Amino acid sequence: MAVFQNGIDVSRYQGNVNWSQVAASGNEFAIVRIGSSNSGGLYVDPYFLQNVNGAHAAGLRVGAYYHTYARTQKAVADELSLFLNAMQGLQLEYPVFVDVEDSSLTSLGRAQLTSLVRYAMDILYQRKWYGGWYSYTSYINNYLNAAELNDYPLWVADYRSTLGYNGSYAMWQYSGSGAVRGIGGACDLNYSYRDFLPVIQAGGFNNYGPSGPQMESVTGYSLVVFNARTEYFYAPDLNDVVGYLPLGRYPVTQRSTRKYNGYDWVVFSYNGTSYWTAVLGDRNRVEPTV
Repeated sequence: MAVFQNGIDVSRYQGNVNWSQVAASGNEFAIVRIGSSNSGGLYVDPYFLQNVNGAHAAGLRVGAYYHTYARTQKAVADELSLFLNAMQGLQLEYPVFVDVEDSSLTSLGRAQLTSLVRYAMDILYQRKWYGGWYSYTSYINNYLNAAELNDYPLWVADYRSTLGYNGSYAMWQYSGSGAVRGIGGACDLNYSYRDFLPVIQAGGFNNYGPSGPQMESVTGYSLVVFNARTEYFYAPDLNDVVGYLPLGRYPVTQRSTRKYNGYDWVVFSYNGTSYWTAVLGDRNRVEPTV
């Protein structure tokens, strides 16, 4: 299989990366960690945005991944609620990968773990992110039903001189101890065998879809919900419904400067996450915060 591009993947453990040197050394893409979990719970990688912006500025194509520890569908949704919020507004040329490799998940059994990975990628696709999955050869063979995930691109890790995985795959992480100019210490090295960008653009994924409403940032305004029929959304799309908002007041962070698809839109904060809703006079209104 012909290699399309050479690349790396990075997280906070690589510290500050000199992306111009990474590009000059022949790397053409980077997969950047969005976040993970530790004893304190879920967290967004503190270098995530810095790495995405730095890699793009150096001319690299960029994708993302997050390390999952989810043992239930609710835990999958909680992870993605945080990580999708961190990706808001970013354009990515590679998939968003669900990194499933932790030993704590193996006790779930092959069928249940496979179902959770698929559930995560289904959510990504519903939110218009081009999803994929990552794991290593022995973990896939022992703990996952790879055939049930064939609809999604696989990024497989295998550090042997020849890739030992027998199923279909789109990317190969072939080293966990590479040396790359611009990065202090070891770095993962990857081959991509696929140009993802055309299908991402054609499907409107990864913020390559319609531009959406023109927005302006605001402070000092609240969304007042006085009708229990007020729906809220993951995006300015009436089909992308989260649910119904409880009655109350919510801080507004952005509002549209003109109507989009016939509605005025606002972005507001609810339980620490940003959502969208349409301003409808019989259900809600925007007013200065008292």
